[in-house]
Amino acid sequence: MRKTLIGLSLATMIAATAAQAQSDTPAPPPMRHGLMGVQADAQGNITRTAVMAAADSRFAAMDANHDGTVTPEEMRAYRDQKRAERGMGQPQGDRPGRRVPQPITADAFRARAAAMFDRLDTNHDGKIDAQERAAAPRQRGHWGRHGGPGEAAPTAQPMTDGN
Repeated sequence: MRKTLIGLSLATMIAATAAQAQSDTPAPPPMRHGLMGVQADAQGNITRTAVMAAADSRFAAMDANHDGTVTPEEMRAYRDQKRAERGMGQPQGDRPGRRVPQPITADAFRARAAAMFDRLDTNHDGKIDAQERAAAPRQRGHWGRHGGPGEAAPTAQPMTDGN
């Protein structure tokens, strides 16, 4: 009888802990990368026109003073605003080793968007289909601590115990 009571008590405590650990806040919406959040059309394709329109829209949103150039400060303010909209905390700021953004003009921003589209549109038909979207992560490489654009992230090495 005593073992049964102890077992039931432990089971109740574990269930209560698990229920309490669940978050009441919803998860932030998925981040949009690469194709500037452009959704595929009814046929599952993303067109060059849609990507360029999204690039123009994003540039206009970043260019706070509408002078045709986005400064590092405007980029930072835009990024911080988007992070806040997703319910994310503040970035870690300008720590050593962090890439410092440079001013960019609307033409340069559009050129980068066009180059990205051309790189992903592997059959050069003017649209990115589902198959090309699936291959996109391999096409664009990895951005992050472990390298710049086009550099693949290092693969994890299995841990050994030294034997």
